[in-house]
Amino acid sequence: MSKNDQAIRVLVVDDSVFMRNMLSMMLMKCVGIQVVGTAMNGRDAIAQALRTQPDVMTLDIEMPGMNGLEVLDHMMVHDPLPIIMVSALTEEGAEVTLQALERGAVDFIAKPMNQDLSGIGAIEELLHAKVLEAFQARFSIHTIRHRGIRSEAHAYDVSLHVPARDNLMPSMSLVGESPHYKGSETTAMCDFPLAVIGASTGGPNLLKAIIRDLPASFPAALLIVQHMPKFFTKVFAENLDALASFSIREAQNGDELQVGMGFVVPGDHHMRVTRTSDGRAILTIESESQDLPYRPSIDCAMVSAAEQFGQSTVGLVLTGMGNDGLVGSQKIKACGGRVLVQNEATSLIYGMPRAVAEAGVADAVLPDVQLGGALVKAVDSVCVVNR
Repeated sequence: MSKNDQAIRVLVVDDSVFMRNMLSMMLMKCVGIQVVGTAMNGRDAIAQALRTQPDVMTLDIEMPGMNGLEVLDHMMVHDPLPIIMVSALTEEGAEVTLQALERGAVDFIAKPMNQDLSGIGAIEELLHAKVLEAFQARFSIHTIRHRGIRSEAHAYDVSLHVPARDNLMPSMSLVGESPHYKGSETTAMCDFPLAVIGASTGGPNLLKAIIRDLPASFPAALLIVQHMPKFFTKVFAENLDALASFSIREAQNGDELQVGMGFVVPGDHHMRVTRTSDGRAILTIESESQDLPYRPSIDCAMVSAAEQFGQSTVGLVLTGMGNDGLVGSQKIKACGGRVLVQNEATSLIYGMPRAVAEAGVADAVLPDVQLGGALVKAVDSVCVVNR
């Protein structure tokens, strides 16, 4: 078999000749990726997909005639495959991109706002990574998307999967812990618990379902770390807020954590939980560069949460590539908190949850339909412990 036969076959769709050429050149630099064709509009994209049978498609949203959302709808019905949207880095672009994710797109790339070569070059490494992730999701897309996230809710009993406090596994050592996170293991007692949810590829739709399941009486503060660039997190937080029975918004520096309040970490920043001199828990947003592979970092948020909330911390790690959330989960367990992860069967990308589960620090490995209920039970259990 030739090298090209083994390569990931990609179809590039964009109405801009410049963007088609640039995306194609970037992809062809990556060993293991083959650009099998390009298309300048929606109808051309469908015809080219039928002819070339790509493994992955990159798809522009704004195109004359048949736009990207219409192409996406057609492909999801007639020939489902992993599709990465190429979206403008604006709030308007964020809104339509989130619609695309709801309709079946696997992920998205935020294109630069101009044709400056330095801006274009900045997305090359990210593009390679996202195509590789999308290719890994090619089997999941046929099962998860058609089954629907809520279709099997009746089949599970959450109470069977969240163990009693006395039956929890012993705290694990922080294997592979980065020196950046080292510190004393606090056993801080707090007036309320803190839940931290981390997600990457495949996370936005799942997070919406989880948020719908959380009651208005949710007795914890909530932090959401979704791997997503700036502009997108603000719109995403607004979308979550519209679904939630309590308030959710994009975090700002100095926000105070409160029961029944949710915060989404802003894109391209890291967030830490810190304490004021009078003991109030606040959020510190950091924009300076750090030696962390993701911005925002799930580990960064979880580690600082565990340091400040101790056994009152609950972590939940969802679908995504890599191992962001592993060090944070280890820290939560070392401080006496609880850790839940999504299972393989319902994860679009079983990377981050796998890392936590295989490290032995997960209290429960659960299907998507159970995660909201399990999070509520886990928070309730640490509330009982702290009374």
